[in-house]
Amino acid sequence: MRRRALLASVPGALAGLAGCSFGTPGSDETADVTPAPRPTQSVTDANDSGTERSADTGNPLRPDNPTTVIELETGPRTYALSSAGLHTADRGHVGLWFDQTATDAHPVTVRGWLQNGNEFENTFRIEWIPGVGRTHSRQPSGYDHEARLHLAPTANNELADEVPSLGRTAEGYWRVDDVGPWMPDIHRLAPGEWVQLEYALVGEPGQSGRPTGSYEFRGQGDSLSVSVWDTRSPGPETESRFAGRSLPPLPGDGGVQWFHEAERVTPAFARPSTERATLDTQVGFEMVNNSHGRLQCGHWDLYKLVGGEWFHIAPGVHTADCRILKPGGRDQWGLRAFNGQAVGCSTDDCTCDGLTQGYLGGGEYAIVAGYGHATTESGALVKLVGDSAAVTPIDGVSTARDSDTVTVTTGRHGDGERPADATFSLTRTDSASERVLAEQVMASARFAGRPGGLRNALPFLTDDVDRVVVETDEQVVNNGIGHNVDTRRFRFRGQAYQVSRGQTDY
Repeated sequence: MRRRALLASVPGALAGLAGCSFGTPGSDETADVTPAPRPTQSVTDANDSGTERSADTGNPLRPDNPTTVIELETGPRTYALSSAGLHTADRGHVGLWFDQTATDAHPVTVRGWLQNGNEFENTFRIEWIPGVGRTHSRQPSGYDHEARLHLAPTANNELADEVPSLGRTAEGYWRVDDVGPWMPDIHRLAPGEWVQLEYALVGEPGQSGRPTGSYEFRGQGDSLSVSVWDTRSPGPETESRFAGRSLPPLPGDGGVQWFHEAERVTPAFARPSTERATLDTQVGFEMVNNSHGRLQCGHWDLYKLVGGEWFHIAPGVHTADCRILKPGGRDQWGLRAFNGQAVGCSTDDCTCDGLTQGYLGGGEYAIVAGYGHATTESGALVKLVGDSAAVTPIDGVSTARDSDTVTVTTGRHGDGERPADATFSLTRTDSASERVLAEQVMASARFAGRPGGLRNALPFLTDDVDRVVVETDEQVVNNGIGHNVDTRRFRFRGQAYQVSRGQTDY
């Protein structure tokens, strides 16, 4: 049976979230379906819950909150769909969600539909649509045979060429008896026409147990994945070298789930690829969400721990977007850390997603992600081994000395461009409450929106110099001192300093 519906405005008929458009499932749901456990609704879900269509329009329906997370009754496994729907490049609209979980009587069932979102007939390449015709997943990382999941069409799937037979493993997990080409290569739909989809989500014919990990159904340009984890122990499987370590709170700390404090039952955590590395180095981090809810807002930060106090190192700013990590989702982030000047990432042997930071000295650092389950953030401690960070001026500055005063001139002074020229003076003082690190002074986005700032002054205030005047521009001065203030005091490596606008006398 096929259902047809002429849409006056197809884009307006579907709800959207995070770049994927979500539709509505069929209206012929039966009352005897075993409901899957529903994920907890997040703030963003409120805008995502579409309304049911009236029966006389012929358009597909869907639950108010499509289920994307389920717990199996046949074994200690939790499944999470990466998306409840997607769009193809040729305006095919796909809705998919869990309809029932696995029991002794039936496997996990995925229900949904494919609809033509065009105002004309269109032939869709079914074989390239993930979760529709692309029904065989890739194996999760670490497995090389008999570890795939399959979306085996049921008798309720209106596109299926074949409905395979199913069985169960000795452990009780459902599997398919034979893997074959069950779906057609192409299918033509009239404007607004849709077909019902239904699949059993099952394992390989020879598969034993149900490996955890991410199973990706990769299409042409899009992909759908199913994340699988142990329901009883969603947390990290290895113990941290910092286990038992107590840490001071972060600035403005609203709560951090530290990796070294995570237990086997901890559902969300930031996992480092290593907890100790020698500079120069690259360390990877992965935020894991094995919970039933979405986590937000996921910006990453680098802190250094010195004298029982945290110091924010980078980045200087964040974008205004609020990033979401869905149930079962993973977010990878990398730190490329250098003891001296950072080396750009332009080859295939390094990953540029994350932060490249130069002038990091040895010590303990925290990588903190803005995702948390029952906390605001999640973090991991890592020890970087290396020399202390050096403080050096930027290339190309010129200097002139007059008695005990050194004047440093940067290329931004006298260039005839905005911002206007400005100066600041650096002198020693008796006391200061604020403390800054070399890593902060050398971070271009920390003390100056442009490279420079205090790094052009501190190296020249030697034992026989009492004042350094830096000729630069207004933006650098504002970032080094602060907006709407004329002076600032800080401690650096045991010495108190005062930085002031202009060529202040002393």
